[in-house]
Amino acid sequence: MSDRQSKAEKREFRQSAKRKNDLEKSVKFAAVIGAESVKQVKIGPIVPLAGKVLKTVFVPETVKEVRTPNQDQHSLECNLTWCISHADVEDYWSWKEPRAWSAEEWTRDVEAAFTPLERSTWHEIQYIHKVPAKGDRLVAKNHFQEVSTLVDEAQQRWLARGLEQYDTAFRFRFGGTVRAWGIKLSGHFYLVWWERHHKIYPVGH
Repeated sequence: MSDRQSKAEKREFRQSAKRKNDLEKSVKFAAVIGAESVKQVKIGPIVPLAGKVLKTVFVPETVKEVRTPNQDQHSLECNLTWCISHADVEDYWSWKEPRAWSAEEWTRDVEAAFTPLERSTWHEIQYIHKVPAKGDRLVAKNHFQEVSTLVDEAQQRWLARGLEQYDTAFRFRFGGTVRAWGIKLSGHFYLVWWERHHKIYPVGH
């Protein structure tokens, strides 16, 4: 009878030795971490949902953001999202312009103006989109603007809407005298006013 092991026996011996070695490692590891250790679950960054965003589901932040260079850079790389959750659509301005838009205006003007911009990044919106200005210059078409520079009525409405924590608005220019005013937080725009006649910050003001 031969004392040589068969291939199957050799394989079983190796597997048995490996199981024993793994068990010893497991015992040593358990002794190190202790019985009271709790496994930490790592949470990855939140990825924005693809597809069209509902325009009424966002609620403005209640605390003013402290912005950092990294946040600003990330914001510029984001595509525009927007909503009307904080829009001021009550009554009329003193110049007889309604603050609310009609159903026809919503489709024809408001949504038609913002929807194409959803494909643009904030860098493009703030720095690439420009319009002619005096002195043969090109200036930003859409930009931040201090609320204190708006007409008094608009400043009062801003406070009445509970927006006193935001001293800077963001303004979109949509050709002619049409303007959209609101709050930009990170990559999201909260539309506050849709105006048709450029009265909130009139030319030459």
